[in-house]
Amino acid sequence: MTDHRPCPAHSGGLAHSGGPALSGGAPRLGGTPRRGSAPHLAGRPFPGRRAAHAALASMLVALACSAGPALAQPAPTAWPADARPGQLLEAVFLERWDPGEVQRRAAAPFGAYGPPVVENAVDLWRLRFVTTDLDGGPAVVTAQAFTPVAPPRGAAPLLVYGAGTTGLAPACAPSHEHERSTPLGYYRESLAPYAGRGLAVVLPDYLGFDDPQRPQAYFVAEAEAHVLLDAARATRALYASGAPAGALRDDVFVAGYSQGGHAAFAAADRHAAYAPELRLRGAVGHAATTDVTALLATAGYYAGYVLLAYRDAYGEGIDPAQVLAPRFLADLAGEAGELCVDRTQLIYPYDVAALYTPAFHRALQAGSPEEAAPAFARALAANATGLAGHGLPALVVQGGQDVVVRDAAQEAFFAALCATGSPVTYLHVPLARHRDTRPAGFDATLAWVWSLADGQPAPATCAP
Repeated sequence: MTDHRPCPAHSGGLAHSGGPALSGGAPRLGGTPRRGSAPHLAGRPFPGRRAAHAALASMLVALACSAGPALAQPAPTAWPADARPGQLLEAVFLERWDPGEVQRRAAAPFGAYGPPVVENAVDLWRLRFVTTDLDGGPAVVTAQAFTPVAPPRGAAPLLVYGAGTTGLAPACAPSHEHERSTPLGYYRESLAPYAGRGLAVVLPDYLGFDDPQRPQAYFVAEAEAHVLLDAARATRALYASGAPAGALRDDVFVAGYSQGGHAAFAAADRHAAYAPELRLRGAVGHAATTDVTALLATAGYYAGYVLLAYRDAYGEGIDPAQVLAPRFLADLAGEAGELCVDRTQLIYPYDVAALYTPAFHRALQAGSPEEAAPAFARALAANATGLAGHGLPALVVQGGQDVVVRDAAQEAFFAALCATGSPVTYLHVPLARHRDTRPAGFDATLAWVWSLADGQPAPATCAP
């Protein structure tokens, strides 16, 4: 059963460890907190957009709750001039799922790999927080959080999870999936079981999903890293407020499916420079697409998304006409720019020879895409993730029937990651398809996370 209930009891208000707390309840909309000052999470102030937001000195924070899933307070429309990465702007309690409800909802995504064992109830939240935009200024991002209720193992490690490809437009954001008649990834249903086994989980939307004037920053490693690391900061602030039941450990893990695996390894690459105060313990990839060039050489579905996102991020030097066959150019903005992945897969062919210009197809298959689309090729290469020498333990789950990320590409990534010094466990599931890697890897991911959180040595299957 789904339990719609008042907000969990909390002491104080939104805060961060070591900083001032806001008063209980929500401040006046558009006004200042009733007592205290806006909390600052660890991290540098934004260097950009300071003048444009100097008049916005008041923080708009709502620790809101509802008797049902409806939004109790209007969403923030502005951020303070001194906003910092990871600052929590809003937390809305949505509902509680008891263990039976978590397991029932997991039936669709887990299929033959389920049902998952669930030990405790799960609370669902919607968060909004500040992250760093590509120009260095602040941007607002929405996330969904799943917090365990009275888990048997006590304080929860934090799992920050990146979604796979859903689309570029705001309507395609993971936070809106539950409003759709057709799923884009069953993200709530797939992630609540982790919280049902004692982990705190946060699933952020990517940069751009909260801005109708721009596309999602799809496969832009810097933006993905910022969002995942700031989601960890925001979730820690949620727990510091006392709102969720239970306690949170210092241990943080980043994980993701497909595009989300790219994001998780981007966060691993940039953690030390961007969020060194987080105790990041490891990274998990479920069918991770860490090499975007390799992805486009195999699966053509996603090229339109990448082209629009990279043109927005890197400028007009990214020319779709150098890449796509003429018949796919006429309404690129209206198709790739507006349609979610369930629709674009009906428009763009999987067959890369049918999708690309002959010149780009030949160059891509030869391993030299820069010969046909130099700016695009540079952007693709710059956004490979995971191999910056972060040294973090990693778990890589790959399906033997995956036609999006081929075994050869994932095995090359595994070997290269081992060579950088990371202890890596490679789990190959012979009969798993691309989307199956999440349920197929569920138990292994839980065991791996809990082992590291409990202080066990990181396992590895790297060649000696």
